[in-house]
Amino acid sequence: MKKISLRALMFVQAIIAFCIPVYYHLMVVYKLNSNAPVWIAIILLAVVSWLKKNSDVMDEYAKKTVQIADAICFKAALTFMGVIIFPFLLLDGTSPYLTGYLLTGGIFILVLIRAIVFYWIDKNGME
Repeated sequence: MKKISLRALMFVQAIIAFCIPVYYHLMVVYKLNSNAPVWIAIILLAVVSWLKKNSDVMDEYAKKTVQIADAICFKAALTFMGVIIFPFLLLDGTSPYLTGYLLTGGIFILVLIRAIVFYWIDKNGME
């Protein structure tokens, strides 16, 4: 069986994370109240876990690269969630849908940034 690289898994996670704002949009626009997307997400997470288990063994370089990508995304998350979204939660009269779109879109963007940073560091080196 061919093993999947860690780079590919990062982008698979980004594709799964894209489902979050799409499902939120469906809930808002079409008043969707189904549990099916939750079960689909559980199945997708199980598939990703299985792929991670069967992926190439992470060496020290890959572990360090993931740590750097996580640190950059943590700083981006603090900036995005703290500076951009938090004021919307405190303002009176702000649409809860806008806040939901910012939050779900932010989750997708952070996962995508993590995948891109990991790919860039893995391709170009840590220096």
